[in-house]
Amino acid sequence: MNLRSVPLVLLGMAFGGTAAAQPSGGFYLFKDKTSGKVVCAQYAISPDWIQQPGGPFRDLDCKVPEPPRSERKDQPAVPPGLTPTK
Repeated sequence: MNLRSVPLVLLGMAFGGTAAAQPSGGFYLFKDKTSGKVVCAQYAISPDWIQQPGGPFRDLDCKVPEPPRSERKDQPAVPPGLTPTK
């Protein structure tokens, strides 16, 4: 590797990390049927875990609620000028 490619590698690493850091889909509270223990996870650990009301949460402790995503209905499906021509 020569010195000219070092900035390109560093730039790729910087932007590659931001592309990988996408929203996770939320965390939820799950309760074990047998022990009653409550944990915060993205998915149920096993079929014995039941999702509790509430969520999704933004953090791993299930303390910061994730705001609901709203779909924008005020814009067209295809922006003007970008419609394909036949």
